[in-house]
Amino acid sequence: MTPVEHLSVIATRGEGLDVRRRYLVPAGHLQLPGEPTDVHLSLYTWHDRLDGWLVGQALCGRSVEGVPVFGRCATCAGCAGWLPTYEQALGQELAALRSRAEDRTARALAGDTVENGAWFTVWLESRWEWVTSRMTTEQREYAADRVAAYSAYLAELDGEPERKEPDGLRWWRGSAR
Repeated sequence: MTPVEHLSVIATRGEGLDVRRRYLVPAGHLQLPGEPTDVHLSLYTWHDRLDGWLVGQALCGRSVEGVPVFGRCATCAGCAGWLPTYEQALGQELAALRSRAEDRTARALAGDTVENGAWFTVWLESRWEWVTSRMTTEQREYAADRVAAYSAYLAELDGEPERKEPDGLRWWRGSAR
C-alpha cells in the first residue's frame, strides 16, 4: 500500500470527508473507573438515517467514546495490531470507489463531444424529422448516433444510466419513406 493510500484511510479532521467512504479515526477511552486511558482506532462511518457520522467500536474490540479525537494518535497495542488489516480493507474499498467513479466518468465523457452536443441541440431545437428527411439513411443514422451518445452522457450525469435514447430519434426506421 502506498503512503498516499495509507493516509487516505485515516481521517485527521472531521470536515471534507466523503460520506460514501469509511475512515479510521482516533477515539478516546470510556470515562469509567479502571478503564485504560489509551486512545484507540475506530471505524468512522456516515449513516444516512441519522444524517451524521458514527464512531464504531475500537479495532481491538473495546468500547470507546462516540466522538473522534482528531489530532491524537492511538496508543492501544491491540488497535495497532489490527491496523494493517483495516488499512488493506479500507484501501481496497477506496480503490473500488475510485474505479467506479473513473468508469462512470469515462463512459460519460465518451459521449461528451462538441459534435455530439451540436447534433443534440439540432435534435432538441429543430424539426428533427424535417431536417433528417433531407439526408441519406447513412447520414441519418450517423446524426442519430451522435444525439444518442450525448443523450447517454446527460443520462449518466443525471444518475439515470438506464434512460433510453430520445423518442422519435430514428423515425425513419418505422417509416416507408
